[in-house]
Amino acid sequence: MTLITLAKKENRNSLPFLLSLVLFLFGPLTEGYTQKAYLIDEFVKEAGEKNTDYLKNLVYDNVTTIVIKDSNIKMVGEGFPQKVSVDINSIATLKSENDIFRTVKLLQINLGSTSEKSALRINLEDLKSFSNIAYIFINSEIPLTQAEAEMMVTGFEEGDIILLYQVNSNF
Repeated sequence: MTLITLAKKENRNSLPFLLSLVLFLFGPLTEGYTQKAYLIDEFVKEAGEKNTDYLKNLVYDNVTTIVIKDSNIKMVGEGFPQKVSVDINSIATLKSENDIFRTVKLLQINLGSTSEKSALRINLEDLKSFSNIAYIFINSEIPLTQAEAEMMVTGFEEGDIILLYQVNSNF
């Protein structure tokens, strides 16, 4: 009497197929989670006015800001910078290790054309100098959907950083 029996030869060939099927169906569940993007006005409304005072201060008020345009860095205001405003052509500047970024809470990326929208891809691993970042804000002058915003920023899980976007035009 045998305790272990091997599958018949014709059934053994289906085992790799079944394993492939299982990996195909359940593999995406183990991949990195996509960050959800929020329209800034909806996020403020959902989180509550009092809970978002700091965020609104960062986005709409004159806080000390690092402005990066055409790869030129300019500090606006005094004290430790809380915000970085960058154009798409200067994204590579964010990858450099620079202590000036360590106090930044909000990274604002400004989009002005469809080609810029399709070119924007940021991975959190590229932002190593941003040790205190809490928000990434995509400020777009062209139509932008939630799904498009979510595809632009990767490398972190829900809750690590809040991904926000806003469309500023009359279509």
